[in-house]
Amino acid sequence: MFDLSGRLEAAALSLAGPGHIKDRLLDAYRHHLQDIREADLPADMGAAFADMIHAMHRASALPGDDVVRASVRKMSNEEASRYAGLVVRLYGMLAGLHHRASVAPRNLRPVVPLTKFLTADAGGP
Repeated sequence: MFDLSGRLEAAALSLAGPGHIKDRLLDAYRHHLQDIREADLPADMGAAFADMIHAMHRASALPGDDVVRASVRKMSNEEASRYAGLVVRLYGMLAGLHHRASVAPRNLRPVVPLTKFLTADAGGP
């Protein structure tokens, strides 16, 4: 099993780097995202990620090229930006889930019914 959060973080950092959006998307996909599947993600985001995977493989490659590069080259800048935004949102959502899971147990206090305090005071000195 791979570190999904780490992969999404690395992809988001790659997308935030210098260069054209299509080049950054291609780099993020090739180096960090290509082996992530829809089922690896939370259900509400898996379908959008599957759409991106499909888009990354929809063009025919020319000799000496590959399908992913050809597909990204044929995308509009707006489409590439939309998929880059999806990756950043996925990372943010997953990082938020991990943060809540790691913080929540420490903040929980035992719940004591109010009636226990009221009956303790009613007993008098």
